[in-house]
Amino acid sequence: GQFKTAGLGVLEATPNTRLELVSPSDNLVAHLSAMTVNHGGVDLFEAKKSKLGQDPLRADADPELVWQSFRKSRKSVGMLLMDQSVIAGLGNIYRAEVLFKAGVHPEQPGNTISEAAFASIWDIS
Repeated sequence: GQFKTAGLGVLEATPNTRLELVSPSDNLVAHLSAMTVNHGGVDLFEAKKSKLGQDPLRADADPELVWQSFRKSRKSVGMLLMDQSVIAGLGNIYRAEVLFKAGVHPEQPGNTISEAAFASIWDIS
């Protein structure tokens, strides 16, 4: 989110403005803005979930689906690990740690790593 301050009449509320603080005596206004959230039922959940890759922390995750994505891609291994449609849940810090522990350079193309190297990446993830 963002927190902005300005003189009265300078800031305009947007659809993302969640809080407006006004001090006429100080000629000051402040806006706190944040993203909106879509609320929905099972249909919305399933639609969002269908766009995510496999989560290595879930017992029902299928590493073979991720391996197939790696084998087909010339993107770097580091970029593939950051792509939430390939593998869900890893952030940049974990990506770096996983690749360091697996001994794989983050710029190596995904389609050039061995299946053993991928298995190590998956297991560490």
